[in-house]
Amino acid sequence: MACQSQPQANAPTVPESSYNISGKVKSAVSGKIYLERMNDRNIPLRIDSMALSAENSFAFKGKMSEPGIYQINIANQQMIGLILDGGETLTVTADGYNTPDKPGSYAVDGSPMMAKFNMVMAESQKFRQGQVELQNQFDAATQKKDEKKKKEIQTTYQASEANHSATIKPIIAEMGSSLAGLIAINNFLNPEKDYETFANVAKKLEKEGKNHIFAKLFIQDVKRRSAGSVGADAPDFSLVDLDGKSVKLSELRGKVVVLDFWATWCGPCIMSFPGMKLSMDKFKDNPNVKFLFVNTYERVSADQWKSTVNSFVKQRGFTTFPVIMDISGEVAGNYGVNGIPAKFCIDKEGKIKFKSTGYLGSGDAIVTEMTHWIEEASK
Repeated sequence: MACQSQPQANAPTVPESSYNISGKVKSAVSGKIYLERMNDRNIPLRIDSMALSAENSFAFKGKMSEPGIYQINIANQQMIGLILDGGETLTVTADGYNTPDKPGSYAVDGSPMMAKFNMVMAESQKFRQGQVELQNQFDAATQKKDEKKKKEIQTTYQASEANHSATIKPIIAEMGSSLAGLIAINNFLNPEKDYETFANVAKKLEKEGKNHIFAKLFIQDVKRRSAGSVGADAPDFSLVDLDGKSVKLSELRGKVVVLDFWATWCGPCIMSFPGMKLSMDKFKDNPNVKFLFVNTYERVSADQWKSTVNSFVKQRGFTTFPVIMDISGEVAGNYGVNGIPAKFCIDKEGKIKFKSTGYLGSGDAIVTEMTHWIEEASK
């Protein structure tokens, strides 16, 4: 799963519940077994430890104030992730070691939610492997200039994506508002295409009165996403470009505006740029279409921001891109940007007509999407 921040509560927000974890290691290991909780930076904090018994078994019992992400650390040789809501009684079996060729195997029984989460993760890994293979086929067809094959691969990709979504969404729905469910939604669903699922689970959390830190963050994130929802007024902004000139969105009213939120460290952002350049070139003679590349979430200090971006666009050959800098991240926040690249199409009346997150997989797919967006927003 993706590494996401796991903030800690300063005080219990729900009544304490218990956990009961027992396990057995198949091989003899030298060292202790640790129970660890991941902190807000995903660093494990040891909360209990014990030596293996003569039968290579271990057991941990304790109290927890709220749901959390934990792991069993077997003598620093094998790590086994656990997603605990509280009240679980789990049985763990593990090899106890990893080899250079493959990680050690393990099984966790007693948590239906973790079992469902692992099913979703396995399906997603299989889907991603299929994506890589299709991308390789697409690249080969591109080199051969086989347009027919490229279209066939794109159709296959779309069908695969639809099938994957249809497979995992019912499983995620069964996880409800559990912590495993929240993590699965955040990691495996698309916030644009599946926003209704996000919103419904947020409502469920509020109705159930769940106020632990994960629930609060999920609800806050859903409300934040709604800020840049399709059909809403596009939040106005005034940002400076690389030449120091101010660009104000409201002054572009009457034009179709495409916003592309990006950062220099973002691989998918960079991969999408050739397609965005082709899209700009296609509409370069249309005075009623404006592209803006909103640089945001850079990992440098404010005083290094402009030089970092300037150097990047010159080295990469993107000097024709109309780049504006969202140094505070406020504009990205106002648009509910939770991942980049994030693209928005704003119509002539200043309303958000379309939005998407991520790289589509090819320049042709991006041009097709941008063309559709602009033509529909121009009506």
